[in-house]
Amino acid sequence: MSTEMISKPDANPILLAVLDLLICYLPIGHFMIGQTKKAIIFYVATLLLSWVGIGFLIPWIAAYDAYLLGQKLQRGESIGINENGLSFLNSVPGFN
Repeated sequence: MSTEMISKPDANPILLAVLDLLICYLPIGHFMIGQTKKAIIFYVATLLLSWVGIGFLIPWIAAYDAYLLGQKLQRGESIGINENGLSFLNSVPGFN
């Protein structure tokens, strides 16, 4: 488990959420805060679940997660490289 921490007090939670939805559902907001692994997992999950008709849900989950993490960063707190804003993601393989 990595203990690398991310600090970005200039983070804008709304911008991070919008960027996660904007470009073909590619989670740009997560890339911007340094959570590359999570961004890739969200994108792959979106593509795979689109085949069964529910892929559109993943970007909304990603956007809300980015928003919550962005709020924490904006308050001057640090987040872990694998930290989740949504607690249920801790039980999903790959997100912890």
